[in-house]
Amino acid sequence: MLLIVVLASFLRLFKLGSFPVSLTWDETALGYNAFSLLKTGRDEYGQLLPLILKSFGDYKPALYAYLAVPSVFIFGLTELAVRLPSALAGILSVFLVYKVSFLFFRDKTKSLFISLALALMPWHINFSRGAWEANVALLFILLGVYCFLKSQKKIKFLYFSALSFGAAVLTYQGGKMIVPLTILGLLIFFFKEVKRFSKKHLLFSALLLLILSLPILSATFFGGGGRLKVMSLFSYQRPEAEVEEIMAQDNHNQFYFTLFHHENLAYAYGILGRYFNHFSGRFLFFEGDWSSQRHGPPYIGMLYYLDIIFLLFGTIHLIRGKFKGSGFLWWWLIISPLPSALTRDSIQAIRSLNMILPLSILIGLGMSQVYFWLKTRKRLLSLLVGGFLLVGYLYGFAYYLDLYYVHYPIKSSEYWQYGYKEVIKEIKSSKDSYNKIVFTQKYGQPYIFWLFYSQYNPSLYQKQALLTENPYGDVGRVERIDNIEFRDVYWPNDRNLKNSLFIGTEEELPLGDIDPNQAVILKEINFINGKLAFRVIETL
Repeated sequence: MLLIVVLASFLRLFKLGSFPVSLTWDETALGYNAFSLLKTGRDEYGQLLPLILKSFGDYKPALYAYLAVPSVFIFGLTELAVRLPSALAGILSVFLVYKVSFLFFRDKTKSLFISLALALMPWHINFSRGAWEANVALLFILLGVYCFLKSQKKIKFLYFSALSFGAAVLTYQGGKMIVPLTILGLLIFFFKEVKRFSKKHLLFSALLLLILSLPILSATFFGGGGRLKVMSLFSYQRPEAEVEEIMAQDNHNQFYFTLFHHENLAYAYGILGRYFNHFSGRFLFFEGDWSSQRHGPPYIGMLYYLDIIFLLFGTIHLIRGKFKGSGFLWWWLIISPLPSALTRDSIQAIRSLNMILPLSILIGLGMSQVYFWLKTRKRLLSLLVGGFLLVGYLYGFAYYLDLYYVHYPIKSSEYWQYGYKEVIKEIKSSKDSYNKIVFTQKYGQPYIFWLFYSQYNPSLYQKQALLTENPYGDVGRVERIDNIEFRDVYWPNDRNLKNSLFIGTEEELPLGDIDPNQAVILKEINFINGKLAFRVIETL
């Protein structure tokens, strides 16, 4: 177990500040708010010890920012400090899944293989190496399940279970759905054990969970739900032209349309399609999350190719074994893609992250069954089959590392908002020598990168923080800090502004339109693939 934890730690901590290649705006927002809480006890908008971060208007649960405060205190406002809570959560999950598995199977060998499967899983490594709130919520959900299982012998663990599930809700938006469903599964599949609990303990633990969840629930229903509405699948109806075309094909027969093509049926097909995408070979083994290049390296799925074999053996063993709680493990797997299936994206590795836990259990069970089978075979056969599987797995592991550290940065740097750090480093010392600085909004939320990389004094920013809300309910934007305007650059007009600095894209600041008598190119920042990210121009 110690060796597995050391391996998991290395895979999650090695060059953590450099890979992935840049912070996203969400990571930067969590880091700066942790910095602000550390310095002032308030978030970027001056709210005292908030449980919800207004941030860009997406109203993030705040627990991750609080967890990042110690690492920001120790390491400063850096990429490492922001990502460390998630990396540590990933390491702890590798240990905790061993403890949970032992409570299910009462077998140390099986539990060790399950822990090893999680330690090496590409899906889990990917999201342990970024400041992903969902990864920390995953740890709290796992801890909640562990404490629930322990409460069958010691009732005090029921309160720790409620605290853990409440912490998951306070960490990640998706916890509002996955936590109640997980608890429902525990109540259903351990009903006999739950019946023996004192009603007093059940009531007080339920109240504890409700109290912890209230800030998130109230923000969802009474404010800050715009982002949820934008992401929800139900906010997007089919285009009228498509509906009219279907109606015309049915000769405008309203009965046929209602029976076969109603909008509710379209939603149902969409949800089912998104749901089963998460169980496809394309997602799990061959391509991964095709909706976002931030969610994993290219040319590989969320699992290794050989995991197909172990999943098969693990599934057979779990069905045949009739283990106590196996029903809950199937339930866990079935509910995990639901938060993703109800959103607009066809696939989402982050919203379906809870699939990691039952999948790691199935893979680890499969590994253990192959191991037990090899122990009973003749030595030559064991060496041949075992050697083939070991070499194949090590090859897949090495292939993943090559993709992650070599190809991933090149393929995904522009999706990780690469370039903000580099350009801000170039201009922050000369900021006050210009009448105005115009910083493009093309890549989204430049203000939070300025705050983070300039380590802007939180008490000063809180006095001028102003979010321009999005009228359509999506994230808003900050338009000014001091003499910096965050907006799109329009060079035909902006070139007339004297003694000003412009940070824009290739399209906003094309070389052919830059008159050397009016402006000077100070710097060009490229993505890792060589494409231009930012062009910095000074007007004379």
